[in-house]
Amino acid sequence: MRNRMKQKRHRDRFMTERSLLRTQVEELSRLLPTLVATRKSSLVPWRDVAAGLAQASVESRLSLEMLRTKCEELSKRIARMTTWVESMTRPPSPAIVWHLPSPTVLLADVEARKLGLDWFTQHMYFNTDRALAATGLHATTGSLQDLVVVDRGNGFADIIGRIQVTNQLSLEATFAALQDKIWAEMRGDTHPCGTEFLDEELVREIDPRMIYRRTALTADESNYYVCREFVTENRIVFLFGNFNQDALQPENIRWRPRMFWYVLERFGPTETRIKTLFYNGPKVVQGRVMTWKEDMRNDQGDDVPDMPDDLLFSAYQQSIDRDWRPMMTSDVEILTLRGDTT
Repeated sequence: MRNRMKQKRHRDRFMTERSLLRTQVEELSRLLPTLVATRKSSLVPWRDVAAGLAQASVESRLSLEMLRTKCEELSKRIARMTTWVESMTRPPSPAIVWHLPSPTVLLADVEARKLGLDWFTQHMYFNTDRALAATGLHATTGSLQDLVVVDRGNGFADIIGRIQVTNQLSLEATFAALQDKIWAEMRGDTHPCGTEFLDEELVREIDPRMIYRRTALTADESNYYVCREFVTENRIVFLFGNFNQDALQPENIRWRPRMFWYVLERFGPTETRIKTLFYNGPKVVQGRVMTWKEDMRNDQGDDVPDMPDDLLFSAYQQSIDRDWRPMMTSDVEILTLRGDTT
C-alpha cells in the first residue's frame, strides 16, 4: 500500500514536470523565428578587417614620418643652440672674473636667430627682480635719481643708473601715458645716431611688442638692441639689451654690454611706482675687456690727470656723471609726466 502511494506521487510529479517542459518548448518555438530574424553576427567580415589594418598601417607610417621629422628638427635645433651656447662660453681660467662681459652672439641661421632673440629678452625679463635687488632698487622707498660707478676690482667698473618715481595715476593710466614715450626711447627715436630695424618679420612672429635694431655709433661699433614689452595685471616691464655680435651684420671691433629696464608697478588704486635701471658694463675692444683707466684714456686721451688711483677714480666718476646726467634728468621728466598735457 505504501509503495503504491509512493509510486503515485512520483508519477504525479513526473506528469507535472512534463507539462511544464512542453509549455516551455512551445514558448521557445514561438520565439525562435523572431530571434533568428533579428540576430546579428558578431564576426567582422575579413574585407573590413583588411581595410582596417590597411588604414592603421597608413596612419602608423604617417606618425612615424612625423616623429622622424620632429626628431630631425629638434636635432638641428639642439645643434644650433649648442653652437650658440659654445660661442658665448668663456674658456676655463683659474683667474676668471665672473662679472666681466659675456659674449652674446646672434647667429645667422633663421631658427637660431628666432630662438636667440626670444631667449635674450625672456632671460632679461625673468631676471628683472634679480637686477633690481642687486642694485638696491628693490628695497628703495621714495624718489631716487642717481648714477653710480661701481668699482668691481681688478681695474674694472660698471656704470649703473637708477630712477624711482611715483605717479598719482592708476597703472593703466600710467601705462597709457608712458607707453609711446618709452617705446620712442627703445626704438632709438631720441638717439642722435640713426636706427636700422632688423629681422622685422621674424621678430613679429615672436612677439608683436618686440623690435630688433642696429644703431651704429662709429664705423667699428654698433649696438644690436633687442627690445620687448611684458604686460601682467599688476606689473608692466619694458626692457632692452644688446648683442655684442650679429653674424649677419658688420663685425663689432668694440662694444659695451648694455641692459635697460623700465618697470611700472601697481602701488595702489590711483598710484603707480616706476623703477628704471640702466646698466653699462666694461667696454670690450678686439675681444679684450678694458679697465676704467683705459676707458678714461680712450675718451680723454693725454688729458687724463696724473694722480693717485682713488682720486683718478673719483675723476672718472665725475666724467661719467657729466655724460649721463642730462639723459637721467630727461628720463625723470618723462616718467613723472612733467609738462604732459595728455
